[in-house]
Amino acid sequence: MPLKEDLLDAYGIEVRRLRRHPFGFESECWIADDRWFVKVWRHEPPGNLALLERLDLPVPIPLRTRDGARVATAVTHSYAVYPYVRGRARPGPTGPRSRVMRRMHDIDVECLDEPRAELDRSGIDLLRARLDHPWIRDRRDEVTRMVDRLEAVIELASRVARPGVLCHNDLIGDNLLIGDDGRVVAMLDWDHAEIAPCEHDVWIATEGPCTAEFLRAYGAVDLNPAHLEYALLRRAVGDLASRIGDEVDRPRIDTWGFDRWRRLDQNLDLLTRFHD
Repeated sequence: MPLKEDLLDAYGIEVRRLRRHPFGFESECWIADDRWFVKVWRHEPPGNLALLERLDLPVPIPLRTRDGARVATAVTHSYAVYPYVRGRARPGPTGPRSRVMRRMHDIDVECLDEPRAELDRSGIDLLRARLDHPWIRDRRDEVTRMVDRLEAVIELASRVARPGVLCHNDLIGDNLLIGDDGRVVAMLDWDHAEIAPCEHDVWIATEGPCTAEFLRAYGAVDLNPAHLEYALLRRAVGDLASRIGDEVDRPRIDTWGFDRWRRLDQNLDLLTRFHD
């Protein structure tokens, strides 16, 4: 937990009350006096916070510390302070989410000067090394099939060139706030943003019951099956691997890992069959 003294020393902010925000997986979050949102990372903070200052999007910008840094460091943690934005997190309609994703993907990435991302295999390596972990050892064959399939589709997708767009990589659930007027008031948690094919974001259409409606509002055309399969698999493998690696949130290894894996072919069919 950040201390009030930390906020005063680093930011010059006098805080009377800090209360825990209930959401967050890779970080702990706190609300200070209903004015500031304090995000405390459990691991290394992201290196892409400067990107937020260059986006014409509803994105809360982290405050600078007294010495001009975007991230403050206390004894045991790194954290950032953002303006606190009020809004409804979910479930909400698909239209605002898909339209703001289209707006994000239409940004000229040449102006951002961000490197293009590599296809991510970190979850593969972690799970292969932890097949005997007590949470998954009784399903090690299923885990092996999952990571084998991701490894194969990485090889396939790496041979399929696709234009790069600015991808958020986690624009689901609580990372999008909707105001009372139905408009997006904040796009949150840019820790994993990168330049990548649009499919690496568009797979999110399958996270709700209105996949076709989402894709239609987004304006999806000619989605590539290899990159869609990669995106669906990477998320299932990555969410499973992060829970095994940190030994947290055991109940949701099914929700975010195995259940996604078992729905993969159905979701891939929904995405690749779509025609506006």
